[in-house]
This record gives sequence, structure tokens and C-alpha cells, in this order.
Amino acid sequence: MESIYFPLFRWRQQEILVLRSFPFENKMTPLIEVIKEKDRSNNPKSSIEIYFELIENINSEFVLLDLPIYLRPTTSTMVETIKFYRKVISNLNERIKFFTAFNSLSNKTVPVISSLLTETGETNTLLKQTTSLKSIFPVLAFRIFFNNFNDTINEFVSTGIRDEDIILFDLDTIPITNPIIKKYINIILTNFPNNHKVLIRSAVNTDILNVNLTHNDVIGEADNSLIDFYYKSYKFDSFGDYVGIKKDEIPAGGGISPGFIMYDPLDNVYYGYKGNIKKLSEFEDTIVPDVINSPVIKNIESSHPSFLIGNSGYETILRINDNTEPGKSQAKFKKISMEHYLHCIKTKILEGYFS
Repeated sequence: MESIYFPLFRWRQQEILVLRSFPFENKMTPLIEVIKEKDRSNNPKSSIEIYFELIENINSEFVLLDLPIYLRPTTSTMVETIKFYRKVISNLNERIKFFTAFNSLSNKTVPVISSLLTETGETNTLLKQTTSLKSIFPVLAFRIFFNNFNDTINEFVSTGIRDEDIILFDLDTIPITNPIIKKYINIILTNFPNNHKVLIRSAVNTDILNVNLTHNDVIGEADNSLIDFYYKSYKFDSFGDYVGIKKDEIPAGGGISPGFIMYDPLDNVYYGYKGNIKKLSEFEDTIVPDVINSPVIKNIESSHPSFLIGNSGYETILRINDNTEPGKSQAKFKKISMEHYLHCIKTKILEGYFS
């Protein structure tokens, strides 16, 4: 596998739009976390038909498909997610049934297998999933989590992972320099020497809120140093994150809070922008003009314009500023963040940053 970057998407409207439009090709491999049965409740198609059609049309060599066991549904979680978690994600037989339904797309689809041990108390869940799926799919991915590493690593080692399978080690939001990471990674490198290994970490943690952003300034709590550590310090083949946006708790809803998080590829940091009042018009009146005139954008324009040329996220900002596209939408700016981040990472890949 040639892929350097594995962007993680949730099954939500803006993520789906980006998945359909962005040219990932062979150096970037998207991972889709399926968090609900359908993209919209009134869609007459079955969930398998919906996901099948999407995977077929994503411009990438492979697509990883995950039923994210790490989710912890609460009373504030979307009802659709709670139902899907109980019905499929945490149910061993239903997980296997869900993945098996993609057998005719097995050359592109890579099921992501996780242990259910710490969620349901069931043993040998990795082995049962692997046994059922390995004869169907040429490649499987195995997701190991930092937070339950000691409870599950022996189960992973004894599963019989093939050399062609992918190992995903998910740090969640654990600081990248945590000394325990090195210990766990040494165990992974020792036990899975021939596998393609991906280090995953969410750069924008759940505590970062739009209302607390300092306008036009660096977000100190957002840490994207994974892109420098994954290989140089930890000898992994690839890295993965949540595409420049926050890994939230899948909330049922929220109020108006105009805010925008933008990646600066030159310094590898994130900048925050927020409105002066809680009105959607602040995206057009305050955030967009301040982004365009920011020192970050001016610096990129003068020193490294390839980060903006062909950047669909930034092009949307320019259209909003020219009044040729509406901008009164929090969801749209989430999409802009993702498109901008993906373009910047792809540019870095193409220009040899990760060589």
C-alpha cells in the first residue's frame, strides 16, 4: 500500500460531500466511521445500498469501512447513532453481517476490525470477525486503541493477522509525546513487523469550542505534531486524523455559534475565527473577510501559493466574499475546513514533505 495519509470521516452530510468530491487517489486512503444506519431518515435505499454507492464513487484506491466501537452514546448523542450502536456496532454477529454485505466490492473495501472485549465482555471477537471476513476481503484493517491497549493487545497478537493487513493504532487525543506511546508502539512493531502501520490521533480535541476561540489567533490546544512524529519518532508508515475538524461526541444538535478552524500548513498549526455575535451572518460579515486578509493567508500567498491553488475550500471562501455563494451556514464552514486541510496535506505529499 502506497498511502501516506488516512483521513477519518464520520457518516454525516458534510463529510459525505467531501468524500464524493475530493480526489484522494493512491496516496490518501479515507476511513469512514459508520455512525448511523442512513444518511437521512427518509432515504428509501437500504443502508448497504447507500454505503455501497458511496464507496464505489470515492476517488481512491481503497476505502476503509469502520463500525467505531469507541463511541460512548449518552443522552445527548443523536438518537440514530444510539440505535445503530446498539443494533450493529456493538453486536458481533451484526458487525460481521454488515461487512460481509460488501463482498462484491471487496477489492476496494477494507473492513476495520476492533475488539469488543472492553465494550461487551465478549472474548475472541477479533478471531471470529477475522475468520468470517478474511476469505472475502484481500485486506483487513485492525484498530487498536491506546485507552484499552493492555486489555486487548494479546487478543490482536493471537488473531493471525496477515502481512497484507493494516494495523491502525489510535491515540485518541493522548499527547503525542506521552512516554507510554513509545512502549506500546514497540510492542506493535515487534509483533507486526511486516504490516502497514498507521498512527491515528485527533488534533482538535472535544474541549475546543467556537465560543472560546481567540479570533485570528493560534489555537494552542490543537496539536497537529502527529505528522512529524508518526515516522521520524515512531517508525509508522502512515498517519491519520479527523481531517482538520473536531472529533466530537456526535451530539443531537446545538445552537448558533459562528466559528471557523483553519489549518496553517506552513507552521503546522490551527487558527481560530469567530463571530462577534451569535448570528449566521457573521460568517459573511466577519469571518470570511478576516480570513482572506489574515497574516496566515498573506504568508501562504507570498511564500507557498500551491497550498491555495486548486484548494476548493479556500475557493468557496473567495466566492462567499464576492457574494456569488451564500455563507450563512455553520455546516458549510465545517466542509471548508476539511477541504482546505485535505488540499494542504495532499500538497505536502506531492511536494515530498513526507519523503
